[in-house]
Amino acid sequence: MSYSKLITLLGLLVGVTATVGCKPKVASNQDLLNAYGGEKYTEDMVATDYEVTENQGDSIDPRTQAAIQDTISTVYVSDFEKCVEKEMDRLENRWVAGTFAIEFTIETSGMVSAATLLQEDIEERRTLNAKGEFVTSGGAAPRKAENFGSCITALVYKWEFDPPPEVTYTHTYNGQVGEAW
Repeated sequence: MSYSKLITLLGLLVGVTATVGCKPKVASNQDLLNAYGGEKYTEDMVATDYEVTENQGDSIDPRTQAAIQDTISTVYVSDFEKCVEKEMDRLENRWVAGTFAIEFTIETSGMVSAATLLQEDIEERRTLNAKGEFVTSGGAAPRKAENFGSCITALVYKWEFDPPPEVTYTHTYNGQVGEAW
């Protein structure tokens, strides 16, 4: 046998021996049972008593909830724009923008029965400076959109949702309005 064949054969034998000798130990089910038997298992276990829970109340189908959000975003979004446009006209400034949150209750008929403005930060984002130019800073103090909240609340009472929620449902909408920031 030639020297190179002998080296190749020796290399293969060493490789096979190393592979067989280094095989990792795999835990069996019995090993796991022994490790987690008795008190160790009980100590690591997290349990909940599902029989003792308080009533979470009625809820609506997630598809109905998605339909409500979609209706607001595609149909009633124009109401938000109308109200901010009125404030832009009142303030004689197109740089009125901001965020708001409104909470309203929808009855099983689909009609809104209550509405409350939770948060409103709608004001002039650019104001006139001494030269009569609209600027982000250095102009007059920004004025608030004082009538936006009452405008939106009045319009929300006219909304109707189809499909209506299965139970009386209170929804919170967070939005933003305005042409410029």
